[in-house]
Amino acid sequence: MQHMLFADPIKLNAIRYGEKEALSYMGKRFSYREFNERINRVAHSLLGAGIEKGDKVAFMLLNCNELFEIMFACAKIGAVFVPINSRFVGPEIEHVLKNSEAVALIYGYEFNKEVSSIKDCVQDVQLYVSVGSHGEVASFEYEDWIALHSTGEPLIEYEMGEHDTVCIMYTGGTTGHPKGAVRSHRSMYLVALLFSIEFGIGRNGKGLVSGPLYGAAALSTSIPNLFVGNSLHILPKFHPVEVLEAIDKEKTTTSFMAPPMFDAIFALPEEMRNKYDVSSMKGLFSVGAPLHSSTKEKVMTFFKEAELNEFYGATEHGGSTNLFPEYQEVKDRSVGVPMLGMEVKLVDAEGNEVPPGQPGEFLVKGLTLCDEYYKNPEATAEAFNGEWLGLGDMGVQDEDGFYSIVDRKQDMILSGALNIYPAEIEGVLHRHPKIADVAIIGVPDEKWGEAVKAIVVLREGEEADAKEIIDFCEGKLANYKKPRSVDFLDELPRSLQGKLLKYKIREMVTVEK
Repeated sequence: MQHMLFADPIKLNAIRYGEKEALSYMGKRFSYREFNERINRVAHSLLGAGIEKGDKVAFMLLNCNELFEIMFACAKIGAVFVPINSRFVGPEIEHVLKNSEAVALIYGYEFNKEVSSIKDCVQDVQLYVSVGSHGEVASFEYEDWIALHSTGEPLIEYEMGEHDTVCIMYTGGTTGHPKGAVRSHRSMYLVALLFSIEFGIGRNGKGLVSGPLYGAAALSTSIPNLFVGNSLHILPKFHPVEVLEAIDKEKTTTSFMAPPMFDAIFALPEEMRNKYDVSSMKGLFSVGAPLHSSTKEKVMTFFKEAELNEFYGATEHGGSTNLFPEYQEVKDRSVGVPMLGMEVKLVDAEGNEVPPGQPGEFLVKGLTLCDEYYKNPEATAEAFNGEWLGLGDMGVQDEDGFYSIVDRKQDMILSGALNIYPAEIEGVLHRHPKIADVAIIGVPDEKWGEAVKAIVVLREGEEADAKEIIDFCEGKLANYKKPRSVDFLDELPRSLQGKLLKYKIREMVTVEK
């Protein structure tokens, strides 16, 4: 029986497009034949180190070609790859390594200090490999390690199936400790295929990677390029000028960018932005946080040739809804309709479907869902209801069947028995010309139970007081939704996918009080 094994398209593209460029990174360029041969070297290296089917291989890397090589090498031999957030520090790295039961860690040399600090705490990790230079902890340096091994396809004596686990991807941790979403070969394979259809990632294009590849968003929107035989240009990390330079020089055609990434581009002086030719871009994909209307207008004006897709997705399921380009102007603040292969419903606290116009919790089911949270049956039971998966996001459906995210269930504010959704208030305040970033939280209130508080980051050089911020909401929000107080911070904690880390914001506000 033919199975959907995650690395098979790369092996086949080495035959179909052997000398065509697969990856480019920091001046290095690899054809599909060379890319597949390097993957095979890594696979043989892992096998030589005793890595077997089901063993967990963690990596902590900035974006690079080696990251893709490790993923597909693990997939070829039945091992499980475990990406680690490159912003994590010692205790967080230790949590992922212990929770995933990783037996190997491949890490960038720049993380040597953090890895050294936790080495004695993670007894299961037997193999350390450093990329870029030979680290103090590492047994091997990556290039020296793989150079010892064959470029031929690894011969596996055990059976591998599409329902086998290929990776454990840790959630963004917006509520505390990240959980490991267990994804199968089939799930990851189908994400790549469905995204290529959904977002129009066809042959003869060129993808640009600037978002963090340890996260599901950048990874899931990059791999379709490698499945269809496109080239993929990789930036180590996001920088707005480097993104514009890459688009101009490499003539890339598609890319994922979270809303803060777009905002960073538009924060550049106009004369700087206009130095670069971005006309090659044909497709842009946004996910991770609401794309505010003012930002969306700038995206569609600046990237005139690019079609914008705004989708709702998660580490646990890839993507479930998408707002197609033709609806961007008529369905503002929407995340669209269910994606190919996915179903969506909104339910109340008792699990009953709610009618259009009434908020309910988003539940999704379909071809690309994760299997479970690794070693966390409580979280698995809380998220799954049979075939349906709920992640605590609240949504509403309009009369035309289009969905919008109104907020996280846990972030909803209950004030005087009225439900208040912070995202609505944040959307209004984002239009204030002096505000660079804003978060809305609920704080205890003796009279109402909870009151609305705005946490505001002002644009550089701007000044404002609480009254000005509150008065801006007049006529735009019902009185009960308007902030009752305002705090000013220099920066809001966000994940690299753009999600506000509201649990950290609450901690910061509490400390300041």
